Amino acid sequence: MNTAAVYISRIFDPFIMLAVVHIVLLSGSPVFIPAFISMVVVPFVLFVIAWKTKFISNWDVTNRQERPKLFWPLIAVETISIMVFRLWIILPLIASMIGFALITHVWKISGHAYAAGLAAGIVIWQFGWQWWPVLFIVPLVAWGRVVTNNHTLLHVIAGAVYAWFSVLFMV
Repeated sequence: MNTAAVYISRIFDPFIMLAVVHIVLLSGSPVFIPAFISMVVVPFVLFVIAWKTKFISNWDVTNRQERPKLFWPLIAVETISIMVFRLWIILPLIASMIGFALITHVWKISGHAYAAGLAAGIVIWQFGWQWWPVLFIVPLVAWGRVVTNNHTLLHVIAGAVYAWFSVLFMV
């Protein structure tokens, strides 16, 4: 069961879920490709460099004290990209990410549950309730994070609920 939980955590990694969010929000934009590169690919590359150079101790950033030194630069890259490409539709997403980063300064909220909840909420918001099955991703990811002992049940619930409130703010 632990192996399945690890695979679920990797398949629905926050970078993959946030890539889905960016694809949905930016699709049709004339600057889609450069914006996607700067808002998804560059942050991912920076994350991998941080992991490989031991700036962060592990892929899941389980040490809450390491999270701010990773999250704030990634949020800065996102914010600069918004300004460069004038993608104001992404501003509420950045506000949500800032809120998440502030929470993680004091409490270990689940980034996996947040990203899964955000992706599911954005997909349903954009394409309609016929996409409701994507909601099953959220409890699946939450289960994976709890089973792997990366989070408590409260951490994953808070991550998902915060994501859904963020989507409501975006609408």
